[in-house]
Amino acid sequence: MMLAAMSTLEDQGIYSLAANYGGLIARIIFQPLEESSRNLFSTLLSPDERGKRNETQVRAAKKHLIDILRAYQLLSVLIFPLGPLMVPQVLRILGGRQWASTKVGDLLSLYCYYIPFLAFNGITEAFVSSAANPREIRNQTVWMGVFSTCYALAAYLFLEVGSMGAYGLVLANIVNMAVRTLWSYSFIRTYLHGHGDDIRVSEVSMRPVTYAIGAVATTIVAKQGMLEPKGGIMPAILFSGVYGLLVLYMEKRYVAEQLAKLRQVISSRSKRTKSE
Repeated sequence: MMLAAMSTLEDQGIYSLAANYGGLIARIIFQPLEESSRNLFSTLLSPDERGKRNETQVRAAKKHLIDILRAYQLLSVLIFPLGPLMVPQVLRILGGRQWASTKVGDLLSLYCYYIPFLAFNGITEAFVSSAANPREIRNQTVWMGVFSTCYALAAYLFLEVGSMGAYGLVLANIVNMAVRTLWSYSFIRTYLHGHGDDIRVSEVSMRPVTYAIGAVATTIVAKQGMLEPKGGIMPAILFSGVYGLLVLYMEKRYVAEQLAKLRQVISSRSKRTKSE
């Protein structure tokens, strides 16, 4: 509605394209994980007959949340430089020069920055909806009104004042997801503190050098002309491969832990299938 009121038909069409294809990633990857996590959180955080929550189950829910947040951070560090790098290349392959216009490529590249914010908001709100009591749910509803106001203000500033068109609406969505995620994170910390626990930034953060590498790679992609579509797909693939391996190497301990857990799950399911 805001885009229709404050932008041209061309901007509306480009944004619709970006939202449909960018949202496809969220629906395929993040939505199933979010829904399964919501079910797990609801099971672990449900109170007993006396209205009490099992502290061991609360810690298990926290551990699952931390694992997801770490995985999302790793994915974000990969998406931020590689998404804008590969989007123009993919557009040229799938749609030819017609889709490889500057506006379409730039907006889809910007949408790549929005996807991680969407993912973090989804998983943190899944925890909140499972942990909150009726009074806290009502409080969250009030805050949602505040967030909607922030979104409307950001959209007005980006679209009307900044005349940024579809780009401004993506930035407004990023602002909206960011403030909602910050509120959810604050709720989670308060909730865990009430159960004799906490969630520290160090528990969910990657190594500082990984963030530094991500920032450098994102800057290189934004500045270097050799990584633009005219440079061809091979330099982009080479850069993506080297960067991806470097990030995985820097986070090898976390990756090894998750692979070990995956092997355990596969092994247990295999044994269960054989026994049946």
